[in-house]
Amino acid sequence: MFRPFAPKVFQLGYVALECPDFERTRQHYAETIGMHQTDTGHDGEAYLSIGYEHHNIVLRKAEKKALTHLGFQLQPGTDLKGLVKEFAGHGLAAQVKSDSQPGVRELVEVEAVPGVVFQLYPEIVAPAPGFKRTGVAPLRLGHVAVISSHGDKLIHFFRDILGFWFTDTIGSGLANFFTCNRDHHVVNVLNVPQDRVHHIAFQLKGNASHAMACDALREAGVGVKWGPARHTAGHNLAGYHYDPDRVLIELYTDMDQFVPQLNMCEARPWHEHFPMVPRDWGLHELCAWETEFVFNLAQG
Repeated sequence: MFRPFAPKVFQLGYVALECPDFERTRQHYAETIGMHQTDTGHDGEAYLSIGYEHHNIVLRKAEKKALTHLGFQLQPGTDLKGLVKEFAGHGLAAQVKSDSQPGVRELVEVEAVPGVVFQLYPEIVAPAPGFKRTGVAPLRLGHVAVISSHGDKLIHFFRDILGFWFTDTIGSGLANFFTCNRDHHVVNVLNVPQDRVHHIAFQLKGNASHAMACDALREAGVGVKWGPARHTAGHNLAGYHYDPDRVLIELYTDMDQFVPQLNMCEARPWHEHFPMVPRDWGLHELCAWETEFVFNLAQG
């Protein structure tokens, strides 16, 4: 559906996780993925940056793995108190927090559905520690996929409250793709009776980086579980592996670029049809190359 206004946020900023295998997971993101640890929280949380913002991944030691919160950057000039009031009008309790974590002076926190907490912030400190040249060395944090037993309500939050644009589904609404910028998807909501993160996706520098990333993973003793191969929804070239806590990590390039004014993606030679408008893909259409997709879409 075309929406003439911009979403309230324009990018995914960070993903925060609780980790039973904390030290190995921290080392995986710092050394194997190739991120800088920029800070340590009061409870020992590790704040890791890809290369510019203060953090893109937050890790906290816990007994069970879990999604702690998602951070999205607000459109410039957003009135935080007005945003809290707007959320209240939708029956959502939100609050403004100041200096609740390193790097973010002020944010609005809201639990959209049970187990999925959002931190919406206008600014984040950018110490720019630099991009590593070791490990996978990604370009940016691109998107996140969340499994939710409250999938319909979470979709409502993204689409109708935050104003995200809908771009695709897979399996008649099993997986639902939304964007707040030009990327085909910034979030993917899996409507399944579970509550956890499905995968976190990092964009690589270019298509040639896939081979180098796979070699870096192999050198670290990390197996590549699927790909790199081309998806259908979004048409990104993607490869997947697990972090030490078995959180699925996607490394991708070549994401479709969505034009909301036209409700379509920019044309590409590998598209199955023109125009590439939002559609429902079958569960047998996960890979454009018919490469066997070894994951159960719901389980990862």
